[in-house]
Amino acid sequence: MRYYLKSSSLIVRGKFRVCSSSLDGGIRDCTTLINHQVSNNFSGDPERELETLVLSLGLSKKSTAGLLTAVSMNTLCILSWDSLTVFITAGVTHPDSVGLDVIQSPPTAGTINIIVMVQNFSDQGLVDAVITVTEAKSLALRNIGHSFAGTVTDAVAIATEGSGDVRYAGSATEIGQRIHATVFFGTQQALMRQTGVIQRKKPSFFIQSSMGGSHWIEWEKKNCPYYPCHFEGQWCDFCYCPLYPCGDTTLGDWIEKPGKASVWSCTRCTLNHDPRVTSHLKRNPEASLEELKALFLKI
Repeated sequence: MRYYLKSSSLIVRGKFRVCSSSLDGGIRDCTTLINHQVSNNFSGDPERELETLVLSLGLSKKSTAGLLTAVSMNTLCILSWDSLTVFITAGVTHPDSVGLDVIQSPPTAGTINIIVMVQNFSDQGLVDAVITVTEAKSLALRNIGHSFAGTVTDAVAIATEGSGDVRYAGSATEIGQRIHATVFFGTQQALMRQTGVIQRKKPSFFIQSSMGGSHWIEWEKKNCPYYPCHFEGQWCDFCYCPLYPCGDTTLGDWIEKPGKASVWSCTRCTLNHDPRVTSHLKRNPEASLEELKALFLKI
């Protein structure tokens, strides 16, 4: 998997099996997932908007699943828990009117968009994860005082790298519990950024840590207490690597956990911390791992 921001869009690249309610949704194979920001007063053709964007990026429309939102990508929350990665943007300008004594104006693209990246899921597992995500999102809204369970334009995409035998993703399973906890926490964080309760000028990145008890940590480049964790003068723009998990054993290792899925460890990799490699990746977000390694070896 590779993700980056470009043209007011979150772009996730890889080789996925996806279950989504996005434009051209359903269950299918994809190489690209996009969460694209449109204007607050957007009233155009969503499919045409996505097609224009995809072509401008040199991508394949057939292999792309796209979500639209009027929410700024500066409020995007990215949450990582071992092999699970979740992307959330959230706005509630048009809540679901069921049970509410209000009259809704026509829906716009202000919405809650959730992309969940997992590994080795079957199609059944993908569908089951949609239920878990929806339950967690609704609970998050209620937890911060809203009386509705979602907006009229919410969208979700569950994508797996590698088709496997994970069939169940309800909250009775370990992966389901992680998905539920991540979406529950992340939806609230995304909404607090969208409403200005928490001020951010760029996307927020959270990592689930087990040190000192399970909890979420928001990584911030400024005043990081661990700098320098690799070497003096390192660049920390990619502290949490957008290539994770790359699976390249020349850079990291798979850590076996008894009775649990393996976890990719890249603590000995300094590739994306070298200033020239980091600079190159920022200019060329789709640079291949081989290209970055070749540049690193020349330095």
